[in-house]
Amino acid sequence: LIHVDEEELGRFDVREAGYVRQTIELADIHRHVDSDKLIDGSLPFWPTSQMEVDNDGGSSTRDQLALEDVGCSECRLVFEKASAKRRQASSTSSLCDSTQECDDIAVWVYVQSEDLPAERSFPIPQSYVDIIMRGCLSISHDFARRFLESTHGWWHDGPEDEKDLETVTAQKLKDKPKAVMISSTKEGQGTEKHYTWINDRRDPMYVRADSEYSLANGDKIDELIKEHHPHALQRRVMPM
Repeated sequence: LIHVDEEELGRFDVREAGYVRQTIELADIHRHVDSDKLIDGSLPFWPTSQMEVDNDGGSSTRDQLALEDVGCSECRLVFEKASAKRRQASSTSSLCDSTQECDDIAVWVYVQSEDLPAERSFPIPQSYVDIIMRGCLSISHDFARRFLESTHGWWHDGPEDEKDLETVTAQKLKDKPKAVMISSTKEGQGTEKHYTWINDRRDPMYVRADSEYSLANGDKIDELIKEHHPHALQRRVMPM
């Protein structure tokens, strides 16, 4: 979460041209809790509606853990109100008795105007991925893993899993020349004309790239990506 005023929000709208700003329901906002804390507390990795209220009608154990080290006062308020909103739906009493008290907080997210996959003309730059991963890792390795396991689109023209290889191969042969099979799994040496992901760490395409960070932490980031998207990582190509 980033706290901004109306003026800054307007600047975000200009910067995020091509994206649509949408409101997130307050009750759908949960703060990330590292898996080691959840395991210690015998709690599931992902929030569920059944765990929002404890036996006394107060905050759930997960919500209490989530608020332990929140430094931003505005962010803390959002998480508290979100928890109260969920409890309001589960009981007659709530810390958020007034609808207006909760509705004076707005949380926004920018989403693509069109759900378009990456392709050769507009590939995923590794320099952009590195900036995202830097932000995730600044929270925790666990958060970075959650980001990777909950995102898709890293490669839209290849098998996402070994068990799908034969099916995808058959489909590609049927669809030729729309798609071309991958002829090599070594990065940068495939002969296919299609790709969705480019390793631009040494010559960044992304305008806000941090080349020094990417080169220093690239191996660590790649190891994390490999845990969740190994087939896509194999198909990442070097710049022409």
